[in-house]
Order: sequence, then structure tokens, then C-alpha cells
Amino acid sequence: MIQLQVLNKLLDTGDSSLILVNNIDKTFFSDYQNEFEFIKNHLDTYGNIPDMDTFLSKFPDFDVIKVSETNDYLIDSLYEDKNKRSLIRVFKNVRELLSDGNTEDAMQLYINAADNIVRAKHIDSVDILKDTEERYDRYLEVSQDYKKHRIRTGFKELDDMIGGWDRHEELATIAARTNQGKSWILLKVAIAGAEQGLKVGIYSGEMSVSKVGYRIDTLISNISNSGMVRGYREIQNQYKKYLDELPNRFSGSIKVLTPDKIGGPAGVTALRAFIEKEGLDMLCIDQHSLLEDDRHGRTPIEKASNISKDLKNLQVLKQIPIIAVSQLNRTKQEEGVVDSSMIAQSDRIGQDSTIMLFFEQKDGIMTMYLVKSRDSVNMKHIKYAINLDKGIFQYIPEEDNGLEDSSSCHDLATEFDGEDAFG
Repeated sequence: MIQLQVLNKLLDTGDSSLILVNNIDKTFFSDYQNEFEFIKNHLDTYGNIPDMDTFLSKFPDFDVIKVSETNDYLIDSLYEDKNKRSLIRVFKNVRELLSDGNTEDAMQLYINAADNIVRAKHIDSVDILKDTEERYDRYLEVSQDYKKHRIRTGFKELDDMIGGWDRHEELATIAARTNQGKSWILLKVAIAGAEQGLKVGIYSGEMSVSKVGYRIDTLISNISNSGMVRGYREIQNQYKKYLDELPNRFSGSIKVLTPDKIGGPAGVTALRAFIEKEGLDMLCIDQHSLLEDDRHGRTPIEKASNISKDLKNLQVLKQIPIIAVSQLNRTKQEEGVVDSSMIAQSDRIGQDSTIMLFFEQKDGIMTMYLVKSRDSVNMKHIKYAINLDKGIFQYIPEEDNGLEDSSSCHDLATEFDGEDAFG
């Protein structure tokens, strides 16, 4: 019945968007393939849907009915009809394979069926010159409660540049060459989230829970990380005092997931389960290359692209900030020259990221480059004197990093109830 309804709606209204938006083809019309092909050929040849008289001259026995349903309902129902027919065929084939003892083939066919399920797209455009109320309401909401929409990064100067992480639309990438301290930056970001009362999740594909914990302890307390890892007795009293006070220090939490907790590397599906089980407000990932491709791409580039695409979909679905570490594939060719093509394995990571931060360190000086940001000026940089063993990052003011104009920027600190928001 739905196939007949859609054809009648097409012929009655002449609205070709009904099929063009969703790439509707004859496979949607198992009972009316000839009728649909006539309509589509007429549209391709003459630029319009044929009128009813023209159509009936070709198909005089066609049932003309009145259709009052909306386009959205008709398209959704048409997709449901096609998916239902497709699944019936799949289940029939699965049953036959199981009967023949081909369990693995049956399982793979069943898994692939889920990927072949398609959903309709609907066009619902907005006239931004006239429909202004919604975005003004959004502006008022942000201006009245900034903390509902932005999250401090843990670096005051970076917050001055980007305004903090977007709570609902952020997929950020932190990238550097190997042994530059990427994980330290990510953990500092995670701590800042917990300080603001968020439930933060960390997926560590390489370090154990204890190693992650030691680094977080160092960043919070500035107690020697090597002293913790190597068991130096001279820090015992200081470390014990810090740990006794830690549970009452943060309003948020930091949950850590490692491969040994789930029997192997996590894919994006496992990360989704992590978010949902723990009710996370923010997810930090260390790192892209240590994730499993749930779609089993054949090459490293295909795998990296699949993971990036799936992370983007996960962020859109769960509406929480996702901050991930990635590896640079080569050193900079010129001082200060960095771009997203330097991400290892996949340009897709650069395309999907809302913010990209590249950094390098030399002789105790770390330079952070803002390579990509939707809502600020790109290619600024910040320098810090760092001591990773003590978890110390000391900002080094420069005239050419763009921050000398910060007086013209909105003072974000005032948005956090007058507190020392970036301390």
C-alpha cells in the first residue's frame, strides 16, 4: 500500500524532491517497478513529474487514490517497507546457511544486514534572515549560564583562544610526534573536566590504570612521577597525605578503561557502551591508533578513516565532548608550519575534528599550535616551560602568539561566577 501511496503523491503534487532527496530507485517499488521507472525517466528527460493523464495513458489500470499523508511519513514508511523486505530475504538465507552447517557465513550475513539498513533523510531548511528567535534564545542561554555550554581545557591561554570545549559539539584532536607528552596533555584536560564536576572517561590503549593514576596524581599534586613509579621512599608521607585528601577534592569523577578490562582493544562500539554505562559527560581517548576498527577495514588508512568517522557519529549521537590523541606522521618541514595532513594514517581525522591542537617540546619548552578551530582564529601558538616529572606547565608570554590582543576577547573568567576559572 505504501508504494501505491508514494506514487500517487508524486503524480498528484509533482514534487520530485520526494524521491530526489533520498535517491529513491526502483528497488523501493517491488510491486510497481515499471510505473516508477516511467515516472523517473520522464523526470530525467523532461525535468518534471508526468501529470496524471500522461501517466494513465501508459498505465490505465493504475489505482488512483487520494493521499493526505506528509512527505516525511511516506518516505519513512517506504524505507521501512524496503528494509522489511530486505531482512526477510536475509533471514531466509541465514536459515538456509545454518541448515547447511555454515555457521560463520550465516553470522557474517546477519552482521552485514545491519549495515545495509538505511534510513530516510528529510529536508527541513531554515531561513536565517527571518527565523532569528531560536539563535537569539541560544545566545541568551549561553550568556546567562556559560558553564552549561563550555568546558575549561585546563590551559587558561588556550581557553582565551577557543572559549573552552563545546559541551555538545566537540570532537577535538591533540597531536604530536612520539614521546612528546601527548598523554600528559590529555590527562590535564581530563582533570580540568573533573574539577568542573563532570563525569570524565579515559580510554587508555597503552598505559595501565596505575600508570594513568600516577600521572594524574602528579598533575594534581606536583609530586614526582618517577618517584611514584619507582617507589622512592622519601615521597611516601607527602604522597599518602595527598591520596587521603583526594576523594574530597573534586566534585566530578575520572573513570579509566583499558584493554585488559574488556579483553582487548576497544572499538567505537565499546566506547559508546563506556559512555552509556558510566553516564559520562566527557570522553578522552589515548589514542586513535590504539582503537579497534569495528568495521574491519583492510588497510591502515581505511581503518583510521573508519574509526574517525565512527567517533564523529558517536559524538553527534551522545552530544558530549570527545578529546582524542593522535600521532603525527612526520616532523615539521619549517618552523611553525603545521597542518592536518601531518596526522598519521588518515586525513579524515583532520576533516572530522572540530579543533586540532599540534604541539612539540624541546629543551623543556612546549609549543602548542591551534591548527584548526571553527570558532576562533587558527594558527596561533602558545609556549609553556614544562616539567613533566612534576606535572608543571608555566606559560611563557610572547608578543607574536596572538594573545597580546586578548583584551579584545570576551573575559571568560567572569563567566565562572567570578572565580579563578583557569587556575
